Amino acid sequence: MSIRLRITAIFVSVFMCLSAPLFAQSAEETTESAPEYSDTWYYGAVIKSVTFKGLKSVSNKEVDGIVSGFYGKKFSDELFADMMDRIYALDLFDEINPEALPGDMKRTTVAITFTVKEKPAVTRIYINGNRQIRTTEIKDAISSKEKDIYIPSKTSVDERAIRDHYLEKGFTDVKVTSSVKETSKGVELTFNIDEGRSTVIAHINFSGNKVISSKTLKKKLKLKEVGILSKGAFQESMLEADKQAILAYYANEGYIDASIVDVTQTSEVNEKKSRNELTITFVITEGSQYTYEGVMFVGNKIFSDDELQAKVKLKKGSVFNQTKFNEGLMAVADLYYENGYTANRFQQVPQKDTEKKTIAYQFMIMENVRSHVENIIIKGNTKTKEHVIRREIPIEAGDIFSKAKVTTGLRNLYNLQYFSAVVPDIVPGSEENLVDLIVSVEEQSTTSIEFGVTFSGVSDPDDLPFALFVKWQDSNVRGSGRSVSASSTVATDTQSLSLGYGTNWFRDLPISTSISTEISHSSLSALRNKVDRNGIINDDTYYMKYEQWKWTSGFSLGRRWTPDFAIISWSGGITGSLKNNSYDADVWTPVDSSVSEYANRWGWQNSIWTAVSVDDRDINYDPSSGWFASQRLTWFGLTPIETEYFLRTDTKLEKYFTLFKLPVTESWNFKMVLMAYTGLSMQFPKPGTGIGDSSRLYIDGMFNGRGWTSIYNKVRGKALWSNILELRMPVVPGVLALDFFADAAVVKESPSMLADISKEDFFFSFGPGIRFTIPQFPLRLLFANTGKFGSTSSSDNYGKGDGEWHWDKNWKFVLSFNITNK
Repeated sequence: MSIRLRITAIFVSVFMCLSAPLFAQSAEETTESAPEYSDTWYYGAVIKSVTFKGLKSVSNKEVDGIVSGFYGKKFSDELFADMMDRIYALDLFDEINPEALPGDMKRTTVAITFTVKEKPAVTRIYINGNRQIRTTEIKDAISSKEKDIYIPSKTSVDERAIRDHYLEKGFTDVKVTSSVKETSKGVELTFNIDEGRSTVIAHINFSGNKVISSKTLKKKLKLKEVGILSKGAFQESMLEADKQAILAYYANEGYIDASIVDVTQTSEVNEKKSRNELTITFVITEGSQYTYEGVMFVGNKIFSDDELQAKVKLKKGSVFNQTKFNEGLMAVADLYYENGYTANRFQQVPQKDTEKKTIAYQFMIMENVRSHVENIIIKGNTKTKEHVIRREIPIEAGDIFSKAKVTTGLRNLYNLQYFSAVVPDIVPGSEENLVDLIVSVEEQSTTSIEFGVTFSGVSDPDDLPFALFVKWQDSNVRGSGRSVSASSTVATDTQSLSLGYGTNWFRDLPISTSISTEISHSSLSALRNKVDRNGIINDDTYYMKYEQWKWTSGFSLGRRWTPDFAIISWSGGITGSLKNNSYDADVWTPVDSSVSEYANRWGWQNSIWTAVSVDDRDINYDPSSGWFASQRLTWFGLTPIETEYFLRTDTKLEKYFTLFKLPVTESWNFKMVLMAYTGLSMQFPKPGTGIGDSSRLYIDGMFNGRGWTSIYNKVRGKALWSNILELRMPVVPGVLALDFFADAAVVKESPSMLADISKEDFFFSFGPGIRFTIPQFPLRLLFANTGKFGSTSSSDNYGKGDGEWHWDKNWKFVLSFNITNK
């Protein structure tokens, strides 16, 4: 037992002897009017809170994470000793004085307060002797920071961290020492560095290789020769990894007897460049190439030989490939694992024929009974309540272990968008066939504030040239899994205020509910009828202005199922709107009947909808693989006093492919994801009725046909087909991605006309974009160019009707948002 632990144990023992009168005195001082209680009233009382007084450099968050797990538990000697051990393990305080106070008048709860005296803080950190590496870079590498509590054990760790950082840069002769100076304000740390000469790799040679070229082998190494694109830093720790990489490559080519008999290093001093230049030579014995003769399974009763053989992709008679063979055996083990057999044992026995140059294997399987989950342990959640996490994992204590269900649970947790990381761990339980599932989460902010400014130019001196948009949302209110939102738009021509509330669970069932309401006012324009001098009505040239007031409320209900292959969702709801269009009806006659029907009066516009979806995406808000399909049906017009009665269908299908994924650093992969989307929307009016122009489908230029921002008033119909291709490259995982998109959208007057589509009907666009993948900041910045084949009219800007390709002359900056299909 360390000296610190001995001191802790002695302190706790002495404290337990003295705690009763101490706590009793505290209670009497604060509750003079309360009834008389014993000196040990707090034993068995529920711990209501634990607070710290005297914190200066230490944050409340740092200590709250240690003691919050004791909330709700009953006070006992063992519990208090455990709490004190954890606080002392932080190594942050010189003195800790506890005090117990009643949490309520009946003293059924206890509030514990610790008055502490912090250890001295680090006031300054000095770095001396560094010439080749910047001071800020070195300070980033060490764990000690200014204003942190000084912990002596960190200093030696920081010395090693600095040395390791220099070794990574190729400074093999570096020496690091440290010194500590105590002042009245705290502690000053000084790290003294003797950098020495750097060591670079001048040449990497191979000896004994005849089958595989030196050029090919060099590509497999992490160590690189110094050059224009490489610093050539030598790291001794990477040498062994490179030896294994060479042998692995030979084994994948069938040379299983290949070996590296020696690695020689010769060094010369380059005085001109003040560095050591190293030549490394790998001495290789290649051996012979072997052919794979198959694998025989022994001991398997749960799964047949055919089922297991199907998992091995390496074919008998082919050149032996160690990686492919190991992947097959891992797939066999995974088959057992996925079905709950976690306690099985496996052993592979090679059977090598050195004369025929063949190799076969016996795979010994020691089957055991299925494992059950003993405990599910959640770690890392400080805000989100534990039951909110547990209910997303479709496995409970006592269930048969299932890897597929664990994977489904991880996908559910990621889709909540409460966590930046979710890491599972399976550890043995108290008995052989029991396992504990540990889920460690890293919480992220669930409160978002979106705001924007849209500049629209000035056509009227009295108009403001911009519109303001603000939205606040908390998708995990107090860790309960409920969401609340509020948004507002303020502009000269539009003002709105909306509120929303939702939850994904009802008691213990994945039943979602949401309610929303919005009130808005808009200054709009619509085409109007005008009688020309020749008596013909012109309904395509002149516009009128009108004011629209609108109040909308909606309610939805949904259910979610999570089988192993996908997430299946059903939802339905009802939306009601009350609106009024204000204009001088004696002067103006709008073309759109949906405007005139609500002229200077309040009228209803209601709808009811239902939708079903199947989601196989790995993560719904930034997928790399999987697919999504949904179908939504909406009926507009629920009462006899409404003006429009029609059915709208929306069909969506999207698919994601990871084209390649190349590791660049430990934390970043160069990855390309291809996204394909198609969506079809159609409207079917009730026989004998029509659909107003404002209710028809159109290309908005922001989410479909991106870049075509000026045609939404000109091109409308009852059928809209939108297609999107995107090539996505994450730059900062979970934060930022670069995209290249191509859109093709078409609008037709009626669904029946979709059967007669030509290339001249499509509105095409393409261009690059920046996409923020932070769930709380779903913004897209696109630079779009547009084009079209031919034209439907010789008077528009898309061509002259000749069927050839024509460009819209201007690139357009498009501000959009990431809308996750659900």
